[in-house]
Amino acid sequence: MAEPGERLSPFVYWGQKTDHISLKIDLKDVVDPIVDLTEDGLKFKADGIGIRGHNSYELDIEFYHPVDPDKSRYRVLDRCIDFHIQKKGDGEVWPRLTWKKINHPWLKIDFDKVAYEDESEEDNQPENDMSQEEVLKQLEKELDLDSAGEPDVPDFKTMYLFMYNLFQFVGFTFISCVLIVNFLRNKEEAITSGFQLVGNPLMVCQTAAIMEILHPMLGLVKSGALAPLMQVLGRNFILFVIILHEENIQSAPLVFFLLLTWSLIEVVRYPFYVLAVLDKKIYVVTWLRYTLWMPLYPVGIFLEGAVVIMSIPLYEMSQRFCLSLPNNANMAFYFPWLLYAYPPILLIAGYTMLTYMHNQRRKVIGGVTTSKSKKSS
Repeated sequence: MAEPGERLSPFVYWGQKTDHISLKIDLKDVVDPIVDLTEDGLKFKADGIGIRGHNSYELDIEFYHPVDPDKSRYRVLDRCIDFHIQKKGDGEVWPRLTWKKINHPWLKIDFDKVAYEDESEEDNQPENDMSQEEVLKQLEKELDLDSAGEPDVPDFKTMYLFMYNLFQFVGFTFISCVLIVNFLRNKEEAITSGFQLVGNPLMVCQTAAIMEILHPMLGLVKSGALAPLMQVLGRNFILFVIILHEENIQSAPLVFFLLLTWSLIEVVRYPFYVLAVLDKKIYVVTWLRYTLWMPLYPVGIFLEGAVVIMSIPLYEMSQRFCLSLPNNANMAFYFPWLLYAYPPILLIAGYTMLTYMHNQRRKVIGGVTTSKSKKSS
């Protein structure tokens, strides 16, 4: 978040033709911006997602020459605000955007929209106009000066989300490597010692995963809290309640494959989140994040249900977590009943999660139907 009294400016990319100026304000998800465009300048203020995350951003630009606000226009798009600002008079190439020769670190040049004097319809140039070479040198000089400014420091939210997702990625990668390496070395021994091999680091990562329920509630991420709530609480119930407190379950081969499935899911999920925090996108990572869930999530749901069902007779014998009358609380609780009810709950939650992931995949990279329709067209 911005410090009190601190004015944040978004990145602005500008270009020009001889008759107009093009401005692109790099802000996402802007609603109802305050725009004051006059002959002499532009004042802008809006809430949106920019270089400092979700904040309030503003601009106060004094133009190099007067413009015509009546013939100018702007559009609010999903990823930016696009301005088309008409110049006054016959039009000429400006050596810079602002009246004062100040190097603003947030002002960038859009070379795709830069015009030079030879693009003018007029054949005769005034003597005091700058040549094409001079304009190019001036623009490149301003760009170099802009790039040489102090680097933008990420805000606390960006740094926190980056470190959290990186920590989880490293943790689950370590867990996956330990399980796979031991499986390749000695299959029989590995599948009966999965919890002993990675139980402690897995419990650390799953404890940290509770923060994913809080992130949407605190406004750190824009996604909903339902999906992480079901996934984190479901996993933690099986890990911290069922597996941790029953040694006979810890040595079951099903537990080895369940822990491996959990970790493989996260190995492709957290790199996607790390890149999202940095506002980067690598198609392979995105594809893996929204594709590998299709085999891994159903396998994980099946293994979770199998572990719960396998634990029922063991907890019936041990009576662990059961509460019998009489007692001070004057109430009874039979833990195996909860275990009997868990598989149907798991099926409902699993179907909800699979449907959610299917819709996310179609929205991000398209589904099977979309791919076929593209081929046929």
